[in-house]
Amino acid sequence: MNHLVRALACLVFFIVGCNKMAVQSQKGFSWTFEYSAKEIETICAAEEKKLQAALDAIAKQTNPSFKTTFGAFEDAFNEFSTKLQMPIFLKYVSEKADIRDIAGKCEASTEKARIDAFAREDVYQVLKKAQAANPNADASDKKLIEKFMLAFRRNGLELAPAQRKVFLDKRKELVQLENDFGKELIEWKDHAEFTRQQLEGMPESVLERLEKTADGKFKVTVQYPDYFPFMENVKSGDSRKTMELHYNQRGGKQNKERLQKALALRNETAKMLGYADHAAYVLDDRMAKTPKAVSEFLGRIRKRISALGEKELAEMGAAKKKELASTKAESIQAWDWRYYDNLLRIQKHHIDKEAIKDYFPLDTVNKGMFEIYQTLLGVTFVEDPALPVWHKSVKGYRVTQNGKDVAVFYMDLYPRDGKYGHAAAFTLIKGLRRPDGGYEMPVSSIVANFTPPTADKPSLLDHDQVETHFHEFGHIMHQVLTQAKHATLSGTEVRMDFVEAPSQMLENWVWNPETLAKLSGHYKTHAKLPQDQLDRLIQAKLLNVGTRYLRQVFLASIDQMYHTHPPKDSTQAYSDLYKNITGVSTQPGTMPEAGFGHLMGGYDSGYYGYLWSEVYAQDMFTRFEKEGLLSPKVGADYRKWILEPGGETEPMELITKFLGRAPNDEAFYKSLGLKN
Repeated sequence: MNHLVRALACLVFFIVGCNKMAVQSQKGFSWTFEYSAKEIETICAAEEKKLQAALDAIAKQTNPSFKTTFGAFEDAFNEFSTKLQMPIFLKYVSEKADIRDIAGKCEASTEKARIDAFAREDVYQVLKKAQAANPNADASDKKLIEKFMLAFRRNGLELAPAQRKVFLDKRKELVQLENDFGKELIEWKDHAEFTRQQLEGMPESVLERLEKTADGKFKVTVQYPDYFPFMENVKSGDSRKTMELHYNQRGGKQNKERLQKALALRNETAKMLGYADHAAYVLDDRMAKTPKAVSEFLGRIRKRISALGEKELAEMGAAKKKELASTKAESIQAWDWRYYDNLLRIQKHHIDKEAIKDYFPLDTVNKGMFEIYQTLLGVTFVEDPALPVWHKSVKGYRVTQNGKDVAVFYMDLYPRDGKYGHAAAFTLIKGLRRPDGGYEMPVSSIVANFTPPTADKPSLLDHDQVETHFHEFGHIMHQVLTQAKHATLSGTEVRMDFVEAPSQMLENWVWNPETLAKLSGHYKTHAKLPQDQLDRLIQAKLLNVGTRYLRQVFLASIDQMYHTHPPKDSTQAYSDLYKNITGVSTQPGTMPEAGFGHLMGGYDSGYYGYLWSEVYAQDMFTRFEKEGLLSPKVGADYRKWILEPGGETEPMELITKFLGRAPNDEAFYKSLGLKN
């Protein structure tokens, strides 16, 4: 996800107007998603000019105070993103190609404007004077000062003017490459065609909604709702091989070229700032601090699970040999592992993912999920049809506490052409403490791609999707329940290798019998998931856990390799390391890195953060295990220490205060079924 979507503040307090498609803020900003391409272009240009004017005023300060410098700088960016965040968001969710295109151009332009803002020597010098004049700033103000000053230095402000210009030009080129890479994936349209015989094993519920060609073949797209059921269920290895080829050609040669250029530019700019490589540059501002620490961390996990992964891979190979009635040993190929993982799930634990889906209609999952979060966090969620939306399938909700609105969130849960293809939580409006003591209401949205409803069935989720939904909603709560003083530090504006921890911890609720029961209800009979199926589902949690976590170690490792020792050929490097860590070969003709959105969407040198965060997530969960998964007391502490502070306090301090002790990795390895 791009930096602006992830990081810049959108500060609006809004009141829902009856029968209006816009929400009017106290600042006079009309909140809507209905823009023409020309309007977006005009707004983008106008707000960039306003930002520059605000920075000009700061640069003229002769007697700088915190309010007239850092406060004004923060306000300038808040106003900037207040007007731009909604239009830019349409890049990811609009049905209209021209809107997505201009929103993407606006996003790239605003990123470049941000680079220019943090490259202004005149503003930097005024801020330095203000920093020296405010040694006794409160903790939140001090953190804001540190963050802004670091951003200036990391943007080349201490380079000589000639070097700085080269640095900034490279940074702007990088912004464009990242934007184009992401756009390529959002706009990517590809499918493979198969006969009914070639699709043996494909669930009927999927076949029923697939488009057909003139000659009666089924069109299977590379979107999640098509791809994953296909790879898990279709019996034909040749069919799976074809589909895997299409999926791992997403982005194409053009994205591979963009990635290669980006890796070189990142390395060059990092070295200009005195870092050994881009990973060192990125990690200097993370919990991990150094590439060495990340390498050692990933090495420890790999060492613990490698033998288990090898054993599981051999078991999959044996299952393949048996199914094919082969007389020779069968190795698992890239297009095999999802299928044989699912087959063993069925054979060992009698789990039919399609049958289980009938017990998880989306509306029932939402109702149970809301009940759990409301109980834990002391808030209420109220659907509000009056909120403006960008698509007819989107739902908006108000978050209330003691009868007062405190936030808004949206759910955009079904795939459509041109929409962001994964699952994510987008911050749309950030919270902050107003001068009058009130709090600006945050707004966020889940964007996902679950199976849409049909004429005779509601949207049905498999258990993995239930877990994903629970995870993303955890991000939403982190974003909208913030109480941070400054928008730049609010919500998920925490160290990037901690940002996943709060929502990862909440995934545990979908593996607990009591809470899982709240999420289920057959779409026809409303019956809960039968106890025997629930028990088998939970028992299967650790099936092939070694294989799954080795894949995560690989993804984190290739990210680190790309950003410490950029290879000449990103595809060959990917293939070699994938085989080395997972024991599986990539398919010739694929270029998976061209579709690896994290590499160009804000997680560069940061993918390890998913595993790093999970260590803390599982440790934090131990308190709920001891005191109750539905304990309002523990939930209140979780809200106080983990969700509300945002980036005002370092993660280690927050975790320690919540747990009442220093964190450790015992619970993480226990969650993998390993003894510490």
